[in-house]
Amino acid sequence: MFKPKTNVSVNGGEIHINGAPTYPGSARAEGLLFNVRTVNATFDDTLGKVGWWDDDGSHPENGFANYGKWVSPESAFANTQRFIAALGEYKKHGILAVNLNFQGGHPLWDRTDIPEGHGSAGARPNGHRDFYHNSGFGADGSIDPNYAKRIGDVIESCDRLGMVVILQMFYFGQDTVFEDEQGILAAVDNGVDFICERGYRNVLIEIANETMEGHYHHPILKPGRTAELISRARKRGLEKHDRKLFVSTSEAAMLKVDEGSFMASNQWTTEEVDRVFQEADFILLHGGDNIEVGAVGSVSLVACKVDYFHSQPWFTESPKPIIFNESNGQRAFDAVIERGASFGLHANNAQAMWPAKWGVWEPEHMWFFNKTKALTGS
Repeated sequence: MFKPKTNVSVNGGEIHINGAPTYPGSARAEGLLFNVRTVNATFDDTLGKVGWWDDDGSHPENGFANYGKWVSPESAFANTQRFIAALGEYKKHGILAVNLNFQGGHPLWDRTDIPEGHGSAGARPNGHRDFYHNSGFGADGSIDPNYAKRIGDVIESCDRLGMVVILQMFYFGQDTVFEDEQGILAAVDNGVDFICERGYRNVLIEIANETMEGHYHHPILKPGRTAELISRARKRGLEKHDRKLFVSTSEAAMLKVDEGSFMASNQWTTEEVDRVFQEADFILLHGGDNIEVGAVGSVSLVACKVDYFHSQPWFTESPKPIIFNESNGQRAFDAVIERGASFGLHANNAQAMWPAKWGVWEPEHMWFFNKTKALTGS
């Protein structure tokens, strides 16, 4: 029987683990939650249309892989075990949270051999499901036992290390697995039951990765209605399991980079931003330095987003943790920390996309791990 050692909670504007602020004694990091986007740590593909591995030397850009031919689910479990073996490296560098998703992420972004898979999966009627199937949920919201095993293995491994999992329910590449809202509602209920019945206490729930109009195919997963699912998850935890769960969703396209204003009506409105994040227990944001338009550091999108929340009366009256769990750029990192928010790395290649090589090794992103380690005193 699993016995949890790590209990995550939200206390005002801070994240606490086992009743105390994270990174105790660090003037700039106490109460924060540094994290890495690793949603494909539990990846699987049961369609078999994509050659994921560099098993024959045909993809030299994946020279670190050489994992062999993809066989589901054996290859999926092997990938998860490689990730679990790397958790200690993250922890030593001050990373206290990793991101998982019952429907994975966007593994095709840099795959030059599948150009039609680039861009938002929301632009395709069937998302990415014409290419691969990577969903821990069935059409009726039931949880695939193999997927559940991999997610559970990661959560329990993190628990032993004193680490947190930000567990996402839905991804826009795979949300078309659901034929209607009933499947989505059942998936939320089953996801909550999965956490509570297994006794996991080191989990923060993220309803949907990058909630926005242009990504998702179902209205209930778009900005206007995501608050319903946040409320549903929290209510199920309380009423069925007598558990207080901490629930949010992450946004995308909340602000225009060039104008510092909210997007037009086809994206988030100020009313939707306030409604969703007043309902949430913590605020999950995305974005980074935008070098193309010169918006870096304190004039970047990340700074504008944090400044918006800090200016809202509802936030100042009742502060909540602000956590970026998809971001990049050294000046963005500094701007986020200066504003008392948490930073999470989104590395386009080896940490987030596919194939993955887990751990602290990527030269392009060592700045993040080194800064985090120094800041947190890890």
